[in-house]
Amino acid sequence: MRKSVYKSMLDADMNVRYWKYLTQRYSNRDRNIKIFLAITSSGAVAGWSIWNEIPFLWQILSGISAIIAIVSPILNYQKIIESTSDLSGKWWELLRYYERFWINVKNDQIDNRLEEEYTKSKAKEEDLIKKETKLPQDAKLLRACQNEVLHSRGLTN
Repeated sequence: MRKSVYKSMLDADMNVRYWKYLTQRYSNRDRNIKIFLAITSSGAVAGWSIWNEIPFLWQILSGISAIIAIVSPILNYQKIIESTSDLSGKWWELLRYYERFWINVKNDQIDNRLEEEYTKSKAKEEDLIKKETKLPQDAKLLRACQNEVLHSRGLTN
């Protein structure tokens, strides 16, 4: 039981970090797209004298802007941001629960009630994992988060 609880705590910690980083990544992308579209779609920008000197650059930027405006709803970063943020929050709740549970396990204060609660928390994890399958995955970031957890908990050299 001790090993399972400890592993669950580490997994939850890794998931909090992973989904937080993905939320930040997609929030930054969404913000950058919106800023780019705002700048390139502005008629005032088109009137800048620099574009008279390099008209092909303005045409290229305008074309890219049109493509991004078309593709942006398909990418649907807002939905990804909402989902990753929600997952990060729910994993954070589980992490706090596992940390409290770990204290009881370390102190050998396990009873049937705690075991039932642990089983329920594992069911919550399964629900979160099902939601995760519908979102973008990043194996490199996942490994980085695993290493970050191990380092933060003093489990690596």
